[in-house]
Parts: sequence; C-alpha cells; structure tokens
Amino acid sequence: MFFPKGGMHALPTAMAAAAEKHGVTFRYDTEVTSVETVGSRAVAVHTASGERIACDTVVLNPDLPVAYRDLLGREPLSLKRLDYSPSCFLLLAGSSASYSKIAHHNIHFGHSWRGVFEDLIDKRQLMSDPSLLVTNPSRSDPDLAPDGKEIYYVLFPTPNMDAPIDWKTEGPRYRDEVVRVLEQRGYIGFGDAIEVENVTTPLDWQDRGMERGAPFASAHSFLQTGPFRPGNLWGENVVFAGSGTQPGVGVPMVLISGRLAAERILGKDPGYASRARR
Repeated sequence: MFFPKGGMHALPTAMAAAAEKHGVTFRYDTEVTSVETVGSRAVAVHTASGERIACDTVVLNPDLPVAYRDLLGREPLSLKRLDYSPSCFLLLAGSSASYSKIAHHNIHFGHSWRGVFEDLIDKRQLMSDPSLLVTNPSRSDPDLAPDGKEIYYVLFPTPNMDAPIDWKTEGPRYRDEVVRVLEQRGYIGFGDAIEVENVTTPLDWQDRGMERGAPFASAHSFLQTGPFRPGNLWGENVVFAGSGTQPGVGVPMVLISGRLAAERILGKDPGYASRARR
C-alpha cells in the first residue's frame, strides 16, 4: 500500500505546484456555468460572475453526465443509458480514541456479503448487515493529527439517489447507526471520543456535482469499464477527465484519465513509458 505523506490532499497539492512551476495559472473559487460552442468547437467558458474566457481547448473534470448536461447543454443517449454505482455515507472524525489492533485500512465484513449487494442494488435500501471500511490515516502519518489524537475515515456503502431515501431526515439518524455499528464491531467508545466530525451523504455527493449522488460514478460493469466507458472527447476540442470517462474509478485510473486527456491535446509523449511496460 502507498500513502502520500501529508494525506491524500498532498497529491493534488503537489500536482498543482508542478503545474504552476510550468506556467499554469489556477483560478480557484471561480464557478464555470457553461461552455460556449460554435458548431462542434468550444470557443469560451462563462463564469458565474459574468466573465467570458476565450479558449483553444477545454478540459472538463466534472462527472461526465453533469459536464454534458450542465456545461455543454447536451444529453447524449449513450449517457442516459448508463447504470450507476451505489453511493456511500462518509464520516470523517477527529478523535481522542486509539485502537491498537487496527491497520491503516480496515474492511469489516458482515455475515451476509451477498446480502449487501442485494440491499444496495436490488432492493435499494440501507444495508441490513453492514460491511464497511475504516481508514486510520494518522496511523501511517502521525503528523496528520495533534499529539495524542487520531483521524478516522468511515465509509458505509449506501444506495445512490435513485433510492427513495430522504437524506435530510435520514442523515442524522444514520450517523448514529454508523457509530453504533462501529462500537458493536470493536471500536469501543468511538462516539464519545469524537471531537470534530464531518458527514457526507448521497445527497451531499449529488449537490457536489456527482450524478445520482454516486461518488464512484457509473457502475464498473463489464460494458462500462475501460475502453467501453464513455469516451473522453466531444467535438474538436472538448476533452474529459475523471472517473466518469475512460478508464474508470479510483485514484490510479483518474490519474491515467488525466494523461489520456493531455494526449488528446498534445499527442503522445514519446518520452513516457508506463510502469506496466517496464
């Protein structure tokens, strides 16, 4: 397992610093509301403040259906047919509790592994016998938390927003259920030890621009994976990156999508050789 010093946020921070070193200018807190096109070519992006920024090429990183619908004003039939992965309930906790027998990543299975998929996908309901992930980043990098403290990332899979669940009311109740299950699985005193927390529900994922509130984008079924995933080019000069396009979901795949997007614009880099081919 690899984990970046300084936490996962250190990875995009380092990439941004490298880009700035080579002349890239970042405009943070600038919302793009649409991409202006002429025929099959993007000519500018428009911001919420009314600014028009002319462009030669546009790279769009939002979830693919959102990028098409909200920025390009299009809904290709191929995207309407996509099936979506489940979502998740995420609890981030700063805690005074430490658990000596856990690792950096900890997957806790329920008794009914098949039942989890039936609940989430077929029945579109919360897990009756939860399987869950607990990550303890400060175990690998103690500098991520104050002395004597720990941070925890707790992920419970849930149905996506196609399920009839009102997360405005369900969210607080399910937060308590998450803590109850954790304590039942051996994280004694977890709830009382929380000093600061942040919760993300499927509704929050949706509000952040993820179609159906699915942070893992369209499902990784065979016909939606790798070369079968929606392509990363529209028209002459609109390129897509991120988990919604090729090759798929996960940090390595998304980084590869960035390289594929760059190659769409600049062509193949003859000096690059994939580690898989070395």
